[in-house]
This record gives sequence, C-alpha cells and structure tokens, in this order.
Amino acid sequence: MEGNTEYALAKNVLVSCYAVRSAIAAVRHPFMRYSQEPDLPAEKLKGLDARQKEWHSLAQEYQRRWKPLAEAVAKLESHMLEVEAVWGPSTRAKVEPITKLVSELLWSIEDHLEQRNPTGGAGPDDPSEAKARRMVLYSQHGKYPDEFKARLDLAVSEIEAELKPHVLRQHA
Repeated sequence: MEGNTEYALAKNVLVSCYAVRSAIAAVRHPFMRYSQEPDLPAEKLKGLDARQKEWHSLAQEYQRRWKPLAEAVAKLESHMLEVEAVWGPSTRAKVEPITKLVSELLWSIEDHLEQRNPTGGAGPDDPSEAKARRMVLYSQHGKYPDEFKARLDLAVSEIEAELKPHVLRQHA
C-alpha cells in the first residue's frame, strides 16, 4: 500500500510541475492578441481614451493568461502539503525555485503593465533592469538564450530526479 501512495503522490506532483511549466510558457508567449475594447462597464468605458482602453485590454489579457498558471500553482502547492507529510520538508523545498520563478514572472508582468499605463506609469530607470524584465516576461527564440526557461527546466529536472524513482518503481 505504501508504494501505491508514494507512486500516486510522486506522479501527482510531477504532473502538477509539468502543468505549471506549461502555463508559464503560455503566459510568456511573445505573441499577444487582445481586443481594443476592454471588458468593462459602459459607464467606465466612456471615461477612457483609446490608450487607456488598450491598456485595460492588455491587463485583462494578462489576467486571462495568468488564471491557468495560478490554478496550476495552487494544485502543486496542495500536493506539496502531502509531500511534506510523507517525505518531509527537504522534498518540499525542491519546489521553492519554481514558486520563486512564478513570483519573478508576476513581478515582470506588473512592471510591464506599470510602464505601459497611460495614466502615469513608471518603469525601471536602469535600461539593463528593463531588459532583464523583458527576458523574463517573454520567451526567447533564436538570438538570445532563454535563461528564465533554463532555470525553470533545471528546477523541474531536480524535482524529477527526486520523484521519478517513486513512479518508475510501479512501472518496473
């Protein structure tokens, strides 16, 4: 019975990690299409100019993209409570790099939206900091290495190394 429990828990955690990784990729996708008219009450729309409407639409698109990631992280976190009960805090600690990356991505989104806010947004003064935020915000293809994705892949592979043996034992 113990082997089945460990198998199920390890499998659930791995699937949750993969779901978080996939949701992060969707949030970071550089192509974004959104409506010029945000989903706001008519009375609020009347008071907005075209740039403000576009900003609200952009913010809503990021909210739409973020929702599956937030759900995947919540599911992973609930599995990690079980992990801590079964294997202790050292295994739970393996997930911390992923949650830190999720926080870093959220910070980059908030910073990006603040910069684009037509009603007084501000962004990083340091151009290298702005570039670093963009490298987190958007997945990189071709010219630049995607360091954010590499850090995420490393974090997932460390969790795999810890939990795959529990899964493979059931399939041996």
